[in-house]
Amino acid sequence: MTDTHRPWRLRALFAVVVTVLLSTVAPGAATAQEDEERIVRVGLHAFEGNFNPFTPPAALPYTHDLYNLVYDTLFWSQARVDPEPWLATGAEPSDDKSSWTVSLRDDVTWHDGEPFTAEDVAFTFQYFKDIGGPGRYGHHVFGFPVLAGTEVIDDTTVRLDFEEPVPAFELIPGGDLPILPEHIWSDVADPSADTTTLPVGTGPFEMVELEPDRSNRLVANPDYFKGAPLVDELRLSLVQDPSAAFGGLQSGELDFVTRTLPPQLAQQFQSNDEFGLIEGTQFQSLSLMFNTKRPLLDDAVVRKALSMGIDSDAVVAAVFQGAARPGNDTWTHPDSPWAHPTGGHEFDPEGAKVMLDQAGYAPGPDGVRVGPDGTPLRFTVLADSFSPPQVRSAQVAAEQLADIGVNVTVEPIDPAALSARRRPPAPGQAPDYDMYTTFLESHAHADPDHLFFFFHSPGPRTIGAIFTGFSNPDFDAAVERALGQDLDERQESLSQAQEIFAEAAPAVVLAYPEGRWAYRTEAYDQWVADPGHGVFTKRSFLEEYAGTDQEAAAEEGAADAGVEGATGEGGGDDSSGAVVGLLLLGAVLGAAVVFVLVRRRGSANTIEE
Repeated sequence: MTDTHRPWRLRALFAVVVTVLLSTVAPGAATAQEDEERIVRVGLHAFEGNFNPFTPPAALPYTHDLYNLVYDTLFWSQARVDPEPWLATGAEPSDDKSSWTVSLRDDVTWHDGEPFTAEDVAFTFQYFKDIGGPGRYGHHVFGFPVLAGTEVIDDTTVRLDFEEPVPAFELIPGGDLPILPEHIWSDVADPSADTTTLPVGTGPFEMVELEPDRSNRLVANPDYFKGAPLVDELRLSLVQDPSAAFGGLQSGELDFVTRTLPPQLAQQFQSNDEFGLIEGTQFQSLSLMFNTKRPLLDDAVVRKALSMGIDSDAVVAAVFQGAARPGNDTWTHPDSPWAHPTGGHEFDPEGAKVMLDQAGYAPGPDGVRVGPDGTPLRFTVLADSFSPPQVRSAQVAAEQLADIGVNVTVEPIDPAALSARRRPPAPGQAPDYDMYTTFLESHAHADPDHLFFFFHSPGPRTIGAIFTGFSNPDFDAAVERALGQDLDERQESLSQAQEIFAEAAPAVVLAYPEGRWAYRTEAYDQWVADPGHGVFTKRSFLEEYAGTDQEAAAEEGAADAGVEGATGEGGGDDSSGAVVGLLLLGAVLGAAVVFVLVRRRGSANTIEE
């Protein structure tokens, strides 16, 4: 933030301190609806620029839903096993499901008035295949499935051909890839370089203003094919500090914040009739990720011992004050349709000690274990300095691992620097870190191909190199087999892969945070809990869905599709739990802490995928 934001931030932080000290909420300022327009002011935890799908995502877990305010997908969404036709009216596969013929709506226009046609769909798939890039989406047409070609049959029909069967096409990529206007993008040779051009989409909102690293202004698309949004304008402002964000909400300068509500503030918002609370799930996880290409951490025995030495129940208590569920060794969120049927976490520090002893990692004179070659088990865990739960969870884990003779140092780091450290300097080389903590969302849990993309051996078709670099041939075989199976048949393969994951432990899920958001009811009160998306999603602003129970609809759809597993109240984001430490510290230290918080600097949370 620049110095010009200091007065605003001081007022916001002061509001939080007063609230904590008095245990009451002062009446908030009334929301002004200019010229009878309904305007919702949103505090973003990170900034997503001009919603360019070819740049690394910065605002996870909201990147996809921010983009989908402006763009649309063929189906909604990849987080459901029964995706709803959106730009598409349906899709028919070939006998082997390697080709899909997609029928499209005929009543859709781009924000600039140009008609949407099958040419745009064909162009989008081919463009993502050709360009690829570091963004969130391209791997779904050059990794898996691999696009082989397209054919435009008429204005509302397109055939998409792939190199292999794609049983889950309607979810991935059909429910995930944003469709782009050919007349805008066809002349763009390097799309990742454009961070300022206002996007043109078919979505319910059009971006009309962009102030880099500060704010976006989106206005309603009155001609949206699902009906004009119930909100006239969204004003999105970057407010990185959790205390400032909730202070702005309490003082009336914001109507909604993308951070989930810390449990310690829930009662204060509940007791004030100016606010409403809503719960939902983004299938979110907070995890400790190991660099499996690093010496010592390339040993599955060491990684499994580290996993066994971590008490995830204690992490939930210390970091989230109970507003989360303990992580599963099998990775996948327990509410995902693809979760292992039993899951669970093995916390056994004594067993971890025995395992390390037997593998030759004996305690040294200072209590820190050393490997057979004399290298001590000393590691550094990187944690996003703008995410209190990531820092605190790393600290809790480090304290626990000291009990089994492993020394872990926590290094809070600017999120942009963390993103850079996670990337291999060249293909096949190990990145420069030992471990890091991270939040991931539905794409890492609800996507039926999530285990393939995130943890298959690194290569040109997967993105595992930027997560852990994990490589296991038995795991690879299981997730590759799942790719070609129908949705109602792949659970056995995915469960097998998750069991291998649990033993090899390339990562440890510390917690699945719950999702609870506070909002000003006068500004807007029709929020929808949309499984896999939380509540800040396009369907919250559309009359067809506003105020409806989308979690129940998703559960019913999963049952109809013959896939076990239900959605529930998981999700969340990186503000829960530890935020109370900032608030209480503010109450005790007053002006000193205000000064420190106001002077905090850094870039937004960066790439998690």
